[in-house]
Amino acid sequence: MLKLAAFCIALVSADELAAPMLDDDECAGEQCALNALQLRTAPDSDESNATLGSCGWWLGGDKLWGCGDGLEVVTEDNKKYYDAGMYAAKKRCGGPECCLIVNPMHHRTVEQFHIHFFRYQGSYAENLKARVEKMTCGKDGEWQHGHLPCHGKAAFFSGYPYVFTEVMKQGDISHQSIIVWPSSCGGKGAIIELAGHCSIEHQIRGDFDASKR
Repeated sequence: MLKLAAFCIALVSADELAAPMLDDDECAGEQCALNALQLRTAPDSDESNATLGSCGWWLGGDKLWGCGDGLEVVTEDNKKYYDAGMYAAKKRCGGPECCLIVNPMHHRTVEQFHIHFFRYQGSYAENLKARVEKMTCGKDGEWQHGHLPCHGKAAFFSGYPYVFTEVMKQGDISHQSIIVWPSSCGGKGAIIELAGHCSIEHQIRGDFDASKR
């Protein structure tokens, strides 16, 4: 698979990377938040994680690009780095018509961590969002199952959660599509949806073409 080394148009600002850390109990102030991000993404023995300590996020098209191959490299030690990336993606598309997606291994075309952010289109996405809202609104932090794509589940979180911190509580995420509806339930919070061993990105985008599958 293609190894994308530097598909970068603009570096995500330090303010955006720091923002999710500002209310951390261990930290107060922007510089401390940046230091915390660096410490929590310190290199480990895995080569794919080796540069996280000095890594940022880069904008390319309707995606944010970061370090690592994909979801399989997210660990307890570096999850704050990926939480910050998802926060930065939400800053670029955070309205009720937006969706943020990370596809799992075997269901992506580029072996470089990237977060899709876009405005969804079509009845598939509209019906899916309505379904997860009906299942989860008013049940803060409670994961709900049933009649979701790819044997999935979803949970509502007031405000905007640390996405990777929350999904890692559900076990191994390396084969999960992570789908975030950033403004849900009347703007009261975000819904995180997991879909196992599949990608429904193009169905949600509204450009799915079965002849190309």
